[in-house]
This record gives sequence, C-alpha cells and structure tokens, in this order.
Amino acid sequence: MGFVTDPTAQPSNWVAFRALPEQIGFFSGLLRLFHNPQWNELLYINTCAEHLFESYSEFSEQEIGNRLLVALRSGEIVATGEADYLMFRIRVLEFDAGQSQGEVVFVSRPFAVSLSGVRQ
Repeated sequence: MGFVTDPTAQPSNWVAFRALPEQIGFFSGLLRLFHNPQWNELLYINTCAEHLFESYSEFSEQEIGNRLLVALRSGEIVATGEADYLMFRIRVLEFDAGQSQGEVVFVSRPFAVSLSGVRQ
C-alpha cells in the first residue's frame, strides 16, 4: 500500500501489509492452529486480491480498501508524512532459479484517509 496527497498521483513508496514472518516458534505455531484472527483476515484479503487478479470486482477492491483503512484507524498502519489517500497494488511474484521477479497486475483507486465512514 502507499499514500498520496493527490488522488491522481501514484505513491512513490509502497509498503507490504502484514508481511509474513520468516520463522514462527513452536508454541506460537501451536497457538496459531487454534486462534489466529489476523491470519484468517489475511486469507480473506488474499482471496479478494485473487478475484481482482482474475477480473475486476468493485466489491473486492472496496473490501481490501476498507480493511486497510480500519488498520490505519487502529494504528496497525501508520501513514508517513501527509496522506490524504491510500492506495494498494497487487503484485505477482515469480521465482525462477533463485531469482524473484514481480509484476504489478492491479493498482487500486485512491481511498480517502478520512476516518469517518470506514466500515469495521
């Protein structure tokens, strides 16, 4: 995701949302088997992203945008500098012979950062 002040601009800095940890300890992994609401939400967001990858869906775009705005309101995401709009993009990563390549397949419309009217 990225932040902009002008709705016609593209973010210059994109940041991953809920990047996966490189390693999970045994007890943390065991706990996650039984209770992990953040992972469940991330799976839902991933499903919405897959729908956008296959074909555009306003519902899927809105769902991801709303969940990012809720994370912003809760403090999980912190906007750097002035930010009037939030945008997200979907990248497809391919790994070949130890090399990774990414291609952007979708860029969202800007979502107003105004925290009123955000669904939870």
